[in-house]
Amino acid sequence: MAVEASSNAFRNSKLNASHVDAVYFASTSPPYAEKQNASTVATALGCRNDTATLDVTSSTKCGLSALLSGLDFVASGRGNTSLVVAADSPSGDPSGPLDHQLGAGAAAMIVGHDLINGLAEGCFSVTSESLGERFRRNGHDYVTTMDLGRFQEVSYDEVIISCVKGLMQRLGHASKDYDSIAIQGVDPARALDLGKRLGFEDPKTNPSLVLGKVGDAGAASPLLVLSKIMESSSFKQRTLICSYGPSAGADALSIVVDGEMRPVPGIGFDDYLAKKDYIDYASYLKIRRFLGRT
Repeated sequence: MAVEASSNAFRNSKLNASHVDAVYFASTSPPYAEKQNASTVATALGCRNDTATLDVTSSTKCGLSALLSGLDFVASGRGNTSLVVAADSPSGDPSGPLDHQLGAGAAAMIVGHDLINGLAEGCFSVTSESLGERFRRNGHDYVTTMDLGRFQEVSYDEVIISCVKGLMQRLGHASKDYDSIAIQGVDPARALDLGKRLGFEDPKTNPSLVLGKVGDAGAASPLLVLSKIMESSSFKQRTLICSYGPSAGADALSIVVDGEMRPVPGIGFDDYLAKKDYIDYASYLKIRRFLGRT
């Protein structure tokens, strides 16, 4: 998924792998626990052998964290272009309550100086430890939660609200200055509620509600939503995206679209959403390799 998403990013940008100076790969379900996955992606894409690589993992917010790292790489002068790709397929115990809401997906973005100067306005982060939220222990296949109910809701509400408000205060913006907001890491109903509490009406939050169609794609969710929004954005449209990681905190990024970003026909977000086959539950269990697990 990471390689295909990255290939599509190259097609949209009309660049090729030789232009990339760094590859950041984000996932909570990487195929290798020890062995860098970003280097595998870079090799499959045909990147230069002097390309810097880095895995960003262990939290559902790591997709946006990787994008911030890609921005920092270019801003620091270490290189001119970075590729940021998030691909994830989190698994829950099929007999439990979590698996039905999980999905899989990938999204990739190419970061250059134009994104720093023209698009990315600023960022803000909040770190928070809240035991009992969604987690996966080392050596375990499934994510789980202690389901602490209202305690968890209050916890992530406070983190997300403080992160979004912190970013707007840092930039001197208010909710009226934004055309859309994306809050990732919570369910759609929660995202709408948080948007309202932050001063954003439903029409500004609705474009980011893809969990009901794609499922929770973990680390890929923030970049999936951001790519969907940017594909249909108009000139000078401002977007705020906040990515939440259970028992980790939140990252927020403010972006202004500085030009038309229409995807090559056939490889846009909606194009991939339309490419689907419905299967029975037994086939699903086989594809996800749940059968035979203990």
